[in-house]
Amino acid sequence: MDRFLAGDISREELELLDSAMGDRPDDAFDSYAKSIWESTASGNANIPGKSLTDRMKEKVIGRINIQEDVERRFARRRRWLSIAVASCAAAVLAAVVTVCVLLVDNRQILEYEVVADRGQKSSVTLPDGSRVWLNSASRICYTSEFNKDNRNIILDGEAYFEVAKNKKIPFVVYASGMSVTAVGTEFNVRNYPDEGEVTATLVQGRVMACVEGTSTYLDYGQEAVMNRTSGKMSKQIASDLYHLVPWRSSEILLSGESLEHLGCILSRMYNVDVSFQDENIKKYTYTGLIRNNSLQNVLELISNTSPVDYEMNGDKIVFRTR
Repeated sequence: MDRFLAGDISREELELLDSAMGDRPDDAFDSYAKSIWESTASGNANIPGKSLTDRMKEKVIGRINIQEDVERRFARRRRWLSIAVASCAAAVLAAVVTVCVLLVDNRQILEYEVVADRGQKSSVTLPDGSRVWLNSASRICYTSEFNKDNRNIILDGEAYFEVAKNKKIPFVVYASGMSVTAVGTEFNVRNYPDEGEVTATLVQGRVMACVEGTSTYLDYGQEAVMNRTSGKMSKQIASDLYHLVPWRSSEILLSGESLEHLGCILSRMYNVDVSFQDENIKKYTYTGLIRNNSLQNVLELISNTSPVDYEMNGDKIVFRTR
C-alpha cells in the first residue's frame, strides 16, 4: 500500500521525469514505465543514493500533482491513476491518496482512498470527470471499476459532489445506512460518525436518497436526514437556502448547535483537541453564521455570547464556566 501526499515533489524532479518520458504516446509510455518498474523489482538497477523505486515514486507523484495541464494529459490515460488535486479556499491542501490491490473473482482490482485530514480540505477529479471537494476529517473510497461497471463512492465525513452526466451509469454515494443516487447534479453529503444524523443536501439538479428500501427525491434546497439511532429518514427544507454548503466558503452555519457539538466542529476544522472543565456548559446552544471564522474569532464569539471562558495551550482548548 502506497500513500501519496500532494505537494512533496520539486520542480527539478518533475523535469527529470519529463526528460526521461519525452512525448511518448500512451502505449509507449505504458511499456516504458512497466520496464522501469520490472527492472527495479528484479534488482537490475543500481543507482547510488535513493533507490530507483523511490525516485520513480517521487517523480510519478509530481506528475500527478503539479500542473493542471499535466492533470489533463493523465486524464486521457485512464488505466493510470489520474487524480487532480486542487487547493480549497482558506485551507492547506493535504489530500492523501492510498492505493491497494484487491483480488475479486480472480480479478485484480485497485481500491483508491482519498483523505483530507483534520484542519485541512482537498478536492479530487474522478475518472469520469466528476469533481469532489472533501471537508476536514473526511475520506472517500472507490475502485478501478469506477466508470466501467459502476460509479460507486463510499464516504466518511463530508463532501460536495459535482457529478458528470452519464445516464447509463448512475453515480451513487454510500454514507453509512444512506445512499444518494444522481445522474448529473451537485449535492452535499455529511456523514461524520460522531454526529447523530446523516444528511444529504441538494444544490442543483435532482437526487434520490434511500434508506432501508425507503426512497425520496430531493429538489433544490431540500435535505434527506437519516437518524442513526432509529435508522429512519425524513425530508426537510435546509435551514438557510442562501448558505446550503457553508464550509465550502470557509463559513460556519449554526442552527441551535450545542457547545459540545461546536467543539467537535472546531476539532475537525482546526485540528485541535477540545475539552470541557464543566459538563453543564456543553448544553449551551448557538445560532448564526460566522464568516470570519479564524479560530481566535470563533472562540471570542463563544465567550462573548455565553458565560463561557476558554484557555488555549498549543493545540489544546479547554472551555469552563465564567
